[in-house]
Amino acid sequence: MIEASHFDANVAYAAVDRHRLEDYEPHLYRTRDGGSSWQAITRGLPPGVYLQTVKEDPKRRGLLYAGTELGFFVSFDDGDSWLSLQLNLPPVSVRDVAIHGDDLIAATYGRGFWVLDDITALRQASPDIASAEAFLFKPADAIQLPSNSDYGTPTQKDEPEAENPPNGAIIDYYLKSAANGPVTIDILSGPSSNGQAQVVRRYSSADPVRPPDPNTLAVNAIWQQPAQPPETSAGMHRLIWDFRPTPPPGGGRGGRGGGGRGGPPMVNPATYTVRLTANGKTITQPLTVVPDPRSK
Repeated sequence: MIEASHFDANVAYAAVDRHRLEDYEPHLYRTRDGGSSWQAITRGLPPGVYLQTVKEDPKRRGLLYAGTELGFFVSFDDGDSWLSLQLNLPPVSVRDVAIHGDDLIAATYGRGFWVLDDITALRQASPDIASAEAFLFKPADAIQLPSNSDYGTPTQKDEPEAENPPNGAIIDYYLKSAANGPVTIDILSGPSSNGQAQVVRRYSSADPVRPPDPNTLAVNAIWQQPAQPPETSAGMHRLIWDFRPTPPPGGGRGGRGGGGRGGPPMVNPATYTVRLTANGKTITQPLTVVPDPRSK
């Protein structure tokens, strides 16, 4: 298959499948002169595993995705080198790839679909981030969707249901080394430059996690999930803000996304600021919360 570039009419990528000729090597090519010449771009792909598809990210030039007979790969340098993006995907044949908004979709053999929710971190990845003591990725626009629930409560465990994306704003951050103190993430009510921003929600790694006591609840404990504090170990981390302000002390739900009973109502759609404080660094990024487009 051939993938034309979204950014340059002279650039295209071709994944060639020759396994029916008993050639199981990966064959992947790139042209930058409208097809007059082609270069092999397979460094980092496993030998003996043939290609099924290649796609270019529509928002970041040089960000490529490749589906092979046994897995999934990503390139940040226009195919010059490849890295595994397998994560929890089983070693299956990835027949095609699609990008919908900020989500990456892999179609696997056997009519299966796998979705990598929110690839904004991939689109912002760079060598500078790996050398930074701490880094906060700019979040994608967060849509306030009604939770998949029954009158505000999660679906019962006996209902067949696949894992869905988190209901809330996805906040990704990176720590080069384990934090030498508390890691805090604040949601501020507006751009931090106006000097009037107020803290709407605060998460701290120093906050204790108090599991709900089933003996004090009138509902199933799964409906009262406590908020998870920010991680402090080295590496990539993700925190979900459930669009709610800080709950009152000793009352309401902890908040892990939409639904649930009690607790403060969700905030209004607007522009907020995310502030990460870790390892002596303070980093801010804007966050836009938009209403459910179906509510118009």
